[in-house]
Amino acid sequence: LQLQAMAKSLPPLPPRPESGRGLPHLETRARTREGLPGLTEAPPARDRSLPPLSGAAPLRRPAPPRPRRRQGNGRLGLATLLVAGLVGAGAVGALVATVVSDDPPALEASAQTSTPSLPGVVNESLNLSSAVRTASPSVVQVIAGNSSGSGVIVQPRGLIVTNQHVVGNQTRVTVVTADNRRIPADVETSDATQDLAILRPNGVAGPGAQVAVEPDGGLEVGEQVFAIGSPFDLPGTVTAGIVSAVGRVNDRNGIPMIQTDAPINPGNSGGGLFDLRGRLVGIPTAIAAPIRGNVGIGFAVPSSRVRTLLESVD
Repeated sequence: LQLQAMAKSLPPLPPRPESGRGLPHLETRARTREGLPGLTEAPPARDRSLPPLSGAAPLRRPAPPRPRRRQGNGRLGLATLLVAGLVGAGAVGALVATVVSDDPPALEASAQTSTPSLPGVVNESLNLSSAVRTASPSVVQVIAGNSSGSGVIVQPRGLIVTNQHVVGNQTRVTVVTADNRRIPADVETSDATQDLAILRPNGVAGPGAQVAVEPDGGLEVGEQVFAIGSPFDLPGTVTAGIVSAVGRVNDRNGIPMIQTDAPINPGNSGGGLFDLRGRLVGIPTAIAAPIRGNVGIGFAVPSSRVRTLLESVD
């Protein structure tokens, strides 16, 4: 009865307005440097020392076991003892050799899992942190006039792909690299229909990401992906999620897109959506949200369309 009363007291959801205008572009970020707001009050100081364990008895190292004496007749000669000693030493050596020879494979396996992957061609899935290390050096911030977005350096020519709405009518922009260098870049070509643009940096901006060749980036619904960009003027921000849908059509221009719940916000536009191989699978370009911010419904132009536009640049 209480639940029924609560349900009756809730107002009905407003009807969803009909709209045929398609998805709004992911906004660029205004070039403001207000910074993050400071804390109004400092948290109280805490004693960082660990409290003692109450009632715990001190640890005592157990005494080593006494060696057992071997029962025998005690009449072995010196030569026999020498032979026995040599054989015993050989047995111990064999045992030590066996133990030592078992260690290197375990160490090698540990080294393989802990060594960071360098940007380049990756054929197998990595864990998330390794995939991020592979992809992040290729992501840049794009500053065009009074606004900014993101971009991705791609193999093999070092060109940069971003959104057309990031560069707007600009013919020359500035890119801020992952190692915080500022490099001018020319807008080589753009396609407003697909909301893509290609930049040519005047210098080496960083290592290029591998671009997936499969339709929809070879992604499946439920597969983990991550985005890297400069939301709210915070370069190199990483967010992760899953593929919510593939081939989702933006009814404004009829472009099939990748839908993801990886959080993307103003400033992420033009950045990269990557798979766990560290490959570029999409360019975040739009969000569907009733408020100015992310609610888990973002859209990215598939990498196959990126490759097509790259091929048009000499």
